[in-house]
Amino acid sequence: MKKTRTAALIMAFAMALSAASCGGKKKTASDKESAKETTAEVTTEASAADPTEGTTEDTSEEELAENMFGSTADINDFVKTTDINPPLWKVTDPDSGNSIYLLGTMHVLPEKAKDYPEKLMDIYNNCEAIAVEYDTVALMSDANAMAEMTQGFIYKDGSKVTEHISDETYQKLKDYFNSVGGYNEMLDMYNTGFFINQLNSIMLLRLENLETSGTDTYFMELAKKDNKEVISIETLDTQVKALSAYSDDLADYVLSDSLDEMGNIDEYAEDIAEIYELWANGSGDILFDSDMDTDDIPEDLKDDYDEYKKTMLNDRNKGMAEKASELLKDGKNCLFMVGALHYSEDVGVDNLLEGMGYTVEKIA
Repeated sequence: MKKTRTAALIMAFAMALSAASCGGKKKTASDKESAKETTAEVTTEASAADPTEGTTEDTSEEELAENMFGSTADINDFVKTTDINPPLWKVTDPDSGNSIYLLGTMHVLPEKAKDYPEKLMDIYNNCEAIAVEYDTVALMSDANAMAEMTQGFIYKDGSKVTEHISDETYQKLKDYFNSVGGYNEMLDMYNTGFFINQLNSIMLLRLENLETSGTDTYFMELAKKDNKEVISIETLDTQVKALSAYSDDLADYVLSDSLDEMGNIDEYAEDIAEIYELWANGSGDILFDSDMDTDDIPEDLKDDYDEYKKTMLNDRNKGMAEKASELLKDGKNCLFMVGALHYSEDVGVDNLLEGMGYTVEKIA
């Protein structure tokens, strides 16, 4: 990564809810309400100025996106690989002979990405269920769950975001959200993870020809159509807590740095494309294979970042491996899919399952 976006990008690519917050399939601000959902006003009763006021039906989607959030970039200009060969493993219980398949997913995808390989589709067709991080398709139509998610981003002790970040960063945050449609003081009750997630969502919406309905959503919608069971590996609470896992000091740094870099949309597109290319070519260790590192994170924040990464990835990976083990023991014929970053390093889901005594075979 050319700039320090490691923490924010890990969040963007390790969380199903992060992509869901973009409003599903990419609609570059042509749908006024969908675009508003990307800004922080989506989860408040605050009223804001209409960012599309004065536009006409002839205004292009790209022009609307640029008017609302700044310049855009076409992800297709940064992506070379169109054939998809995602990381895939077969896991077998040597005692019972039961097996499941593990799939590393991308929560967002370039529009020109081609069809999934025949081998993967055969696995899906022969399975009775799929397991995903969280059923975001069901979430988007469940008002109670959406309200629960919203409440999860509110400080439980009654404090405000102004008490958790510096005055300088808060002012930058306030100025930015005012520039894209209005900032209301009611937003101050939301935690830093909420704002970091919103900034990532805005950046993703500024990428033309990017589908925010990625691999997970594709198979969830297909499974519902085919009457296959969809299993949520994690709870909504787990996902929200992971999105809010930043210490105050780390959150202040990530917010300030992200706000400074909001204008560098081409660089953001390059980073997204790099991760996509690794995934599309079957990388089973994206954190190792990519340029994602913490070299630019200040030394006094390294421990904070390690703790964040532990909550965001390592601890969740253990829970995912335990769920996969449970499905194996139950003899569930299942396609198990989580974000590709969850297979990275020694604490990846595949390596954890191997350590539990299962036979894990990477499928070429």
